[in-house]
Order: sequence, then structure tokens, then C-alpha cells
Amino acid sequence: MKTLRSVVAIIIGYAVMVAGGWLGQESVFPGTEYGSPALQLLTVGVLTSVLAGTGGAVTAVLAPSRPYLHLLPMAVLISIETISLFVTGRVRGPLWFELIAGASLIAGAVIGAWVGLHLKRRLTGTGRQTAVV
Repeated sequence: MKTLRSVVAIIIGYAVMVAGGWLGQESVFPGTEYGSPALQLLTVGVLTSVLAGTGGAVTAVLAPSRPYLHLLPMAVLISIETISLFVTGRVRGPLWFELIAGASLIAGAVIGAWVGLHLKRRLTGTGRQTAVV
């Protein structure tokens, strides 16, 4: 049952990340790519990273244990997708640009997982207790 919960956490978190990425890149700022105005690239990059963080948070909160390890399959999928899009010519940026874009998704997912776990601990009252001196 724990394995099933782990798989479900990864699938749901990745789906949230993909949906968020689509929303941020294709719905709000369609056609943004390498060579777009710098402010637009920065806005889309930040927005997409934040939305990737939502997927990371969902994965970490749903994971039955070791939440950060559940992000590894997501990071592998992001890496495969990034390289695949570059190799097949579906993106127009240079490799360094596309790798940074993929890395920002991974970083967003990790930061989102941390935030999600922090909020979960605060809401449920679990986590480290500090002694009052």
C-alpha cells in the first residue's frame, strides 16, 4: 500500500506540475521562447518555477515517507523531456538555455516540496518542537 501511495504521489504531483507549466507558458504567455523580451522570459520563468513548486508540494505532502526522494522520478522525467525537446527541435533555444529552464523546474519542485511540508507541519502541529527556556 505504501508503494501505491508513493506512485500516486509522484503521478499526481507531476500532473499538477505539467498542468501548471502549460498554464504558465502556453495559456498566460503563449509563444514565449528563446529570443522573447527579457521581462517576458523572466516572468514566464518565475511563474513556471512557482507552478512547478506546486507539483513538488503536492508530491511531498502526499508521499507516505521520504518526500524528497519522491521528487527524483519527477526530476528524471523533466530531464528526459528537456533533452528530448531539444534533440527533436521542438524548442528553439540553445542547449544551455533549455537546460537552465529544466533545472528551474526541478529547483521549483524542491522548493515547493519544502514549503508544502513546512505548511503541513504547521497545520497539523507535527515536526520539531523547540524548548522554551
